[in-house]
Amino acid sequence: MRPNTPLHPLKRASRSPRPILLDLPAAFWQHILVKHNFGRLILAAGAAIFFIFLTPARAAEPSPRERLLLDFGWKFHLGDDWGLSERLAKAGVNPGPAGRAFSDAHWRTVNLPHDWLPELPFDSTASADHGFKPFGPEFHSNSVAWYRRAFQLPEEDRGRRLVLEFDGVYRDARVFFNGYFVGRHASGYSGFRYDVTDLANCGGANTLAVRVDASEFEGWFYEGAGIYRHVWLTKSGPLHVAPDGTFVYSKFEGNVPAGPAAIHVQTQVQNEENTPAQALVSCDILDPSGTQAAHFEQPVAMEGWTNKEVSQEATLDKPILWSVNSPKLYKLVTTIQVDGKVADRTETEFGVRTIAFDPNKGFLLNGEFCEIKGSCNHQDHAGVGSALPDRLQYFRVSRLKDMGDNGIRTSHNAPTPELLEACDRLGMLVMDENRLLGSDAQNLADLEGQILRDRNHPSVVIWSLFNEEDQQTTPTARRITTTMQRVVHDLDPTRLCTAAGNVGNTYDGVNSVLDVRGWNYHPDDVDAYHREHPGQPEIGTEQASTVSTRGIYSNDAKRGYVSAYDDNAPPWANTAEYWWKIFAARPWLSGGFVWTGFDYRGEPTPYSWPCVNSHFGIMDTCGFAKDNFYYYQSWWSDRTVLHLLPHWNWPGKEGQNIDVRCLSNCKEVELFLNGTSLGRKTMPANSHLQWQVPYSPGVLLAKGYKDGQDIAETKVETTGPAAGIKLTPDRDSINADGEDLSIITVAVTDSAGRIVPVADNHIEFALNGPGKIIGVGNGDASCHEPDVYIAEQPSHSTALRDWRIKRGAQYPQPKEAAEKFDDSGWDKVNVSRQGGPLNPRETAIYRTEFEAAPAMLAAYSVNIDFGMIDDDGVVYVNGHKAGESHDWNSQPAFAIGQFLHEGVNTIAVSIQNRDGEGGINKGVSLVVLDKPAAPDWQRSVFNGLAQVIVQAGREPGAMSLTARAPGLANATLNITAGAAAPRPSVP
Repeated sequence: MRPNTPLHPLKRASRSPRPILLDLPAAFWQHILVKHNFGRLILAAGAAIFFIFLTPARAAEPSPRERLLLDFGWKFHLGDDWGLSERLAKAGVNPGPAGRAFSDAHWRTVNLPHDWLPELPFDSTASADHGFKPFGPEFHSNSVAWYRRAFQLPEEDRGRRLVLEFDGVYRDARVFFNGYFVGRHASGYSGFRYDVTDLANCGGANTLAVRVDASEFEGWFYEGAGIYRHVWLTKSGPLHVAPDGTFVYSKFEGNVPAGPAAIHVQTQVQNEENTPAQALVSCDILDPSGTQAAHFEQPVAMEGWTNKEVSQEATLDKPILWSVNSPKLYKLVTTIQVDGKVADRTETEFGVRTIAFDPNKGFLLNGEFCEIKGSCNHQDHAGVGSALPDRLQYFRVSRLKDMGDNGIRTSHNAPTPELLEACDRLGMLVMDENRLLGSDAQNLADLEGQILRDRNHPSVVIWSLFNEEDQQTTPTARRITTTMQRVVHDLDPTRLCTAAGNVGNTYDGVNSVLDVRGWNYHPDDVDAYHREHPGQPEIGTEQASTVSTRGIYSNDAKRGYVSAYDDNAPPWANTAEYWWKIFAARPWLSGGFVWTGFDYRGEPTPYSWPCVNSHFGIMDTCGFAKDNFYYYQSWWSDRTVLHLLPHWNWPGKEGQNIDVRCLSNCKEVELFLNGTSLGRKTMPANSHLQWQVPYSPGVLLAKGYKDGQDIAETKVETTGPAAGIKLTPDRDSINADGEDLSIITVAVTDSAGRIVPVADNHIEFALNGPGKIIGVGNGDASCHEPDVYIAEQPSHSTALRDWRIKRGAQYPQPKEAAEKFDDSGWDKVNVSRQGGPLNPRETAIYRTEFEAAPAMLAAYSVNIDFGMIDDDGVVYVNGHKAGESHDWNSQPAFAIGQFLHEGVNTIAVSIQNRDGEGGINKGVSLVVLDKPAAPDWQRSVFNGLAQVIVQAGREPGAMSLTARAPGLANATLNITAGAAAPRPSVP
């Protein structure tokens, strides 16, 4: 077995001097590897060894590499029924779900990513920090689950290297393959991989089992539970590019991004067989249009079972730069060839750009000042918890971009790779954060794996080593940070390091050695620190922590709501306007990251129960904008912004003053109530305008002016009562690939089509067509309605008691297992007793019969469940082998519907007892499962809005989502799932 990475076998680069100006691109590691269409193969003439290289003319020889998604069709069971399911005495014979022969016929089928916590009810006695979900140390039965996946490997995989890759499991995962224990990975945030080549059954069935234990927390926030990121099966030839073995970056002469750019490529080549090889490593760089921009190659001699780093370089005369406004990506195609044949080929997307953190000028992108206007974010979303499909990553990044946000801090852990891919493609700057302060072997391994995996992403501009560690001001923490920073620079000499430090004007400890000083809060201390340490770059790693609830305009501790005015912040924090005025006036701070872009589950502040999530977000958990969204949009974006708050539905408050505020970047704003001007005011920079307006139903209107010209207009109106439902998708045409999404806004409207801002109607949803609803939400921090509804599968069972036995029969294929066999003279046997009748090393055959009516044959599934088969048993139905069991403690079950016919059917079980008492014990039942009933999806709107997430199936077609509620006109939305090539996946 290859050890669990991230202990990567990569050669370290020598550490460069601590950089202040960084020229880099960096490319990101793409998951789907190239197989064909990368150029013509030409024989190199005159060489003693013939190599084949690429030119852009005709299709290239396919690569033997495949990277297959392993997300579909997992079996899932919640509960710790089998303990660790490990047998330490012998290899390959682990019991329970870890074993190959274990039957998971009754387990629920799920697709990945999967977080089981949204399926649990809320519980006021559970951890508030983790969202009041009943899991963790005090809820063990809800904190352990099993996942199993069976799949076939073709015979032609023999001789290839087969690697399982897990992008993230929360947490403490024990992985078994074909009954063998292959590894344990404790961290919930770092990816890991296992080489299972030696264990694979090529040309037959294979079983992957994962025990997930989330009973211990890593963080103080909602973390999810389960295999919440992708799983992959990578197949490659023995000679290949090592995992995360490509590093591509650029340097500019004189650090001038106009060009030319020197593209440096480091390729870690791995030979995992005894045979030495003379290989050719060739690289093709394709520009953003797909045109070949460079080709270079280098031979390398590979001994058996060795790793070598190949360093190459090319020049781009006029590079196309990556930036937040123009995120152009190049592609590096790396091909390894041996004796004229392609041994491996990979693709790596990267961007060409320069970055710098300057102590006086702040952050520079491509040589120009680029103020970071970012947000910190956890990784959960309404409806799905931490198990975000890829499309949801793009949705969330796009929502932040709409606000003018240009940066994301991955608080407080390594992100899923797909978030970085979305940032690369959409143009986001990323502070990529490591989980913990630590220089022990495991923490350094996790840090190394994160750097190696993420260092090619152009969006990543700085590494954060940790967040708010208690020991950060101590000499020990300084020494640990020095080691961590050295490791980062060895693996990636192109970026600087920071850490999210919640201390003020303090240089002791980690701040004295960090490349860039990170500021969590304490904005009033930045000037003094800058005067005392003028040579150290700085950045706002975490600011604001303003608390607010969408659509609420007074604090309500009983219901757990906070006013949406920019007035409320915990004692350690600040309002949005307060912190941003300080940072906007000090470019040397490089900008900063707001806590947080989105509300997140857990860590409710300032109230606890009934709140189940935070109020820190500029948007709620669905991505619906709170009013502060428009404050940031006013001063972070280049669009004209004019926004009024609050809403104008205040029955019973006629004549009372309402605090009206305007968020805008217009030079002047004039306010009107029902056509009467309430005055024109000048907008201060990075601020807002405010009026006290006696409430009168009607229209509150604002006009924005620039240079005396009317350039914008907005209004809030008193609406009528709720009358209808409006469904608005982010996209009404999606791909039928089993993964794509339509994210649908549900709004309750009055008869004029206006959203009713105080509506709380309960809506029911039904979806017809080739897709499914995977989650619902409404952004209400105090809502205890389910986010997920599970399809129920009605069933009924019949005990099979009339069994007969014949001792001494041949095992495992006795003639007595035939459908037609006279067993009338056999002894009767009680299969419901706790112990069996067989002696050690005794064999036997059991038989029984039952009647199958047409209704049973039409059922969704028919299973036979055994309380115990002790020790080895092979089950036959009408003479056909239905399955086998070799674990006396497994409670095996077998699907037998395919073997049944109308009338009398026969079940025979061939038994071999090894030790102690044996036989069929603890009862046998025939279980008939009906087709799973469609779940009744529903959700209340919160202040007029809710969200439904619809996922496409793998068949194209039209889907129809219907929303209905008592007293409201129904709404129907049509979504088209168009034919699309799904990502290559394990069938």
